[in-house]
Amino acid sequence: MKIDAPFIHLFKTPLGFYLYDVNTGQILKIDKRVYNYLANVKKDTDEETLQKINILREEGFLKNNRVEITEHPYTELLPFALQTRMGNLILQVTQNCNLRCEYCIYSGNYKTRGHSNTRMTFDTAKKAIDFLIQHSKERHKIFIGFYGGEPLLEFELIKKCVKYADEMADGKEVVYVMTTNATLLSEKVIDYMIEHQFKLTISVDGPREIHNRSRVFANKEEGSYDIMMRNIKRIKEKSESYYQESVQFNTVMLANDGFSCLENYFHGDELFSDSFFSASTVSSSYAKSESDISDEFLQEQQYELFKSFLGMLHRLDSKHVSILLDGYIGRMKQFDTMRHQLGRREVPAKWHRGGPCIPIVNRAFVTAEGNILPCERVCEIANISKLGTIEEGIDIGKAQKVLNLEKYTEDNCHNCWAYAECTTCIQCCDSKEDNISENILKCCKQVKHGTEEVLKDCAVLKELGYDFESDSLVGEPEVIFSEE
Repeated sequence: MKIDAPFIHLFKTPLGFYLYDVNTGQILKIDKRVYNYLANVKKDTDEETLQKINILREEGFLKNNRVEITEHPYTELLPFALQTRMGNLILQVTQNCNLRCEYCIYSGNYKTRGHSNTRMTFDTAKKAIDFLIQHSKERHKIFIGFYGGEPLLEFELIKKCVKYADEMADGKEVVYVMTTNATLLSEKVIDYMIEHQFKLTISVDGPREIHNRSRVFANKEEGSYDIMMRNIKRIKEKSESYYQESVQFNTVMLANDGFSCLENYFHGDELFSDSFFSASTVSSSYAKSESDISDEFLQEQQYELFKSFLGMLHRLDSKHVSILLDGYIGRMKQFDTMRHQLGRREVPAKWHRGGPCIPIVNRAFVTAEGNILPCERVCEIANISKLGTIEEGIDIGKAQKVLNLEKYTEDNCHNCWAYAECTTCIQCCDSKEDNISENILKCCKQVKHGTEEVLKDCAVLKELGYDFESDSLVGEPEVIFSEE
């Protein structure tokens, strides 16, 4: 169905009025009269405003083009890429964990599997590594990750896998990756991690009283904070360079604890103050119940974001800038960079919204039983997630179905202003096949809100002279039709 209205999204900030032009991906500053005209607030429009609208059209903006046919541009290339371009294998060496975190995706509070004693055999691991090597002919560097549960419960298996991969990789550079709760990082394990230059992500939720509330040992009602901290200190003492280059942290923020107390803690501890953090609130994907975020938490988060922006504008020393918002700042920079790199003039008639990555090519998650999933964040027991097995290979049809996930909701997607910036993928899908559309659409409100926040923040920073590409100030930015 042809729609005459321009494909745009209007928004305001304290610095003015803007439009996001979906076809070109550009953010434009406009004056209030143009804003009101485009928003249909004021129908009787003066000649000057109409002239500005015409100039925008002449410059290639305000087109009404929408996607008409859902097809990911990588669809036809996928079979070839699956044969030659795999780059990242994640091995679920165990489904067990020595901790029992209430918010864990495997805690029983989500519509997916729970903890179990299922472990990967070396035979399955070898087949998975062989699969990666055989299907990565065009990759010089490959990544092998170890995942759980807690992967270090299977340290002996990990060592066998590393030895086997080093022998079989045939001149490729192999990078080893692990996410761990750090409780099993003994002297022997740390030495091994350093020797083989493992990229470690360690889960730390905050100070002792916060961390211990969630990250409790399975076999005793005792928190893991003290053991974890002791082991982190050991890594840094053994090799400062390894610690700085190869260790980062993941934090699950419990919103009832407040944002500032976590920020102040990580800033105040020399173990964390110069480290990279990825931070998130408790996952809502296929959760059995909703988790609320308090107004106080959001206010404190916004204050820390404000301080981050002051740092980017060289108005605040970096030592006062948020650690926990590194991921959001990175998303803003990626958003701005991608818009300029693409340089599109209109959305294609045949396309696919943002969200799905290239399944198996970007990363392949192999479960302990040998099933192949798109990544470690999807529901393991959902049929849509199972794209093949190590024994039988990849089902190309199912992989293309995941790549073209928009087909479940295309009637809603084609006219959505956040089409190109959408982040929804099969992470949000639970185990019920007939719930896929419903689960995807549940995410829409949050995706659009998050995208608008990025648009606003990018617009304000650029207005104040920040250049995302050079990560520096460039003086007064050029604006279009700013009010006098």
